[in-house]
Amino acid sequence: MSKVPLTVKGAEKLRTELEELKSVVRPRIIAAIASAR
Repeated sequence: MSKVPLTVKGAEKLRTELEELKSVVRPRIIAAIASAR
């Protein structure tokens, strides 16, 4: 695996995106799966 340089701004953007996925998208997916059962 090759290393890719990561700027502070880029890292912050990735952290923000990860937080959104954890707090917004994942609960929606869990609810959709629960209603499908």
